[in-house]
Amino acid sequence: MSENFPNAYLLRSQTPPQHRFAYIGVPHDAATSLGNPGARFGPSALREALEGVFQWRLQDGQLADIDQGIIDLSAVEVADYGDIALSYHDTSRTVEETYHVVHRSLEAGYFPLVVGGDHSVTFPAFKALHDTCIGPVGLIQLDAHCDLMDYSDRQGRYSGSSGMRRSLELERVSGSNFVQVGLRGYTTVEQYQIGEQLGVHRITATRLAEIGVSTAARQALEWAGAGTRAIYLTVDLDVLNPGEAPGTGWPEPGGLGGQELLDFVRIIAPYIAAMDIAELNPVYDSPARATALLGARLVLDCITARL
Repeated sequence: MSENFPNAYLLRSQTPPQHRFAYIGVPHDAATSLGNPGARFGPSALREALEGVFQWRLQDGQLADIDQGIIDLSAVEVADYGDIALSYHDTSRTVEETYHVVHRSLEAGYFPLVVGGDHSVTFPAFKALHDTCIGPVGLIQLDAHCDLMDYSDRQGRYSGSSGMRRSLELERVSGSNFVQVGLRGYTTVEQYQIGEQLGVHRITATRLAEIGVSTAARQALEWAGAGTRAIYLTVDLDVLNPGEAPGTGWPEPGGLGGQELLDFVRIIAPYIAAMDIAELNPVYDSPARATALLGARLVLDCITARL
């Protein structure tokens, strides 16, 4: 990646920008040794889907939201920071490079929209937010899996299975401000117990179905925001029912519906400071690119909900 970024834009504001977003691709899946490889193609697939939305539905800086009415994007800038330079033989270098790019975007006044890649993208991006804030930070994780593994010989310390564990080790992060939403199925005893020990909050897929999206989202915000200065959102697309979103690394039976996920993100988007979307895997997506299009819709909903 050139140091003179951003040098391209997915959406260029027609007036002086009041809302600035940075699209940062992390085409990394070298640590995905337990799931389906192919998430390295996620950033380009989602970028293409998002470009299509802007190209075909945006007219004179405006588009129409069927629920919300006319949305004015004329003062919105979506800078394309491109894809970070990767080291496939050294995951720690990829973590470092991701951290620096996200950190620079935050310092430049952008809201980072980080797109993976496997779920190892969260730790360096979250650390960048952590290091640019003064005070505690919270994290909301939408995911089928805990991702609290400490280490394995197969994946090491930095992988899609350990991103949340590494995030909880940061200085100003507490389990009481850490919320996992959409968990389901089975996990290892280690990952279940460490979450219990650290006081991590969980709203399982079953619980969310019982209380509804609105209640779940506001509860997550209350926990993640209690005493914190900023909240980070990570969305692993395997939180969705794989029947709706097959293009992911580890499809888990059950899960949230697409509308539930979109509604959840719309509610919390005004209160977060950065976001990532992980585990978009075009290799396993439907021919109609249903998962990539849903990911693009998540990005667009995050943007419009913050206006």
